[in-house]
Amino acid sequence: MDRSALAEKALLFLALVSASFLNATDVPSVSGTTAPFELGFNFLVIVKGRVGELDGLKFILDTGSSHTVIDEKVANSLRLQRRPGKITNFDREMPVKWTEVRELQAGPIRATGVNVIVAKLGDYSEFAQGVDGLIGLDLLSRGKKLSIDYERQIVSFDATQDGGPSPSRSFVVPITVQGVRMSLLVDTGLCDVMLYKDKLRKGLPNIRTEGESRAALIGRLHATQVNLPGVKIVGPETEVMVFLIDRPGNGDPSGIDGYLGPLSLHARRIEMDFAGHRFRWQ
Repeated sequence: MDRSALAEKALLFLALVSASFLNATDVPSVSGTTAPFELGFNFLVIVKGRVGELDGLKFILDTGSSHTVIDEKVANSLRLQRRPGKITNFDREMPVKWTEVRELQAGPIRATGVNVIVAKLGDYSEFAQGVDGLIGLDLLSRGKKLSIDYERQIVSFDATQDGGPSPSRSFVVPITVQGVRMSLLVDTGLCDVMLYKDKLRKGLPNIRTEGESRAALIGRLHATQVNLPGVKIVGPETEVMVFLIDRPGNGDPSGIDGYLGPLSLHARRIEMDFAGHRFRWQ
């Protein structure tokens, strides 16, 4: 994949991953089943769905996004009323618009009474062109289990029985970089690996890289693209291309060291067990 294209995806990811989690009082009713998906750009899980009576829509299932988002054109078509709000995007607050969707279906996921962000997705990334929304952890974590079969291109979603409130949950995978253990959040909306450079350099003050480092500008965020030898994710150590990014100015309360796309695991299938808080892949 073209690395500049990955940077564009990273912009979409970074704009949404740091949003505060859903309030426990705003709990949508969620149900699930099984559905096929399209593998966009060889890594994005894209399912068909609808919002209200508006059918034929496409949604990305994105565990790196805290909130569910619909494109502005969808909200305009349905004449949905919007209210102003803010989300935290790293060390700055961003104004956003919210709306309530009475009914939303995205692949195997069906929800009612959903509060979503309204945004111009095409302004964030070329990967969002032709996509009508992102399904974030606020809905995904309401289920017992999310399974993605990349070989068969089938996604399964087990909904909770009572539909009761539960916190948005992310999953963390341990990796080793030149002998130092790091914890990365699993993001289905990301292709490769992103690391917080201060955490990497704290653990590895004499870090080794291969070739030349390259500066990358991801929206307003400055990043460094490097090739790191001695990285163990699955199997033997290997050389991996990563983006090094700064942490939020107020730190990252989750304690993670970066973010990892499932393809970096060479996974044919992943399973996110929200009820048991277990992440499995094969």
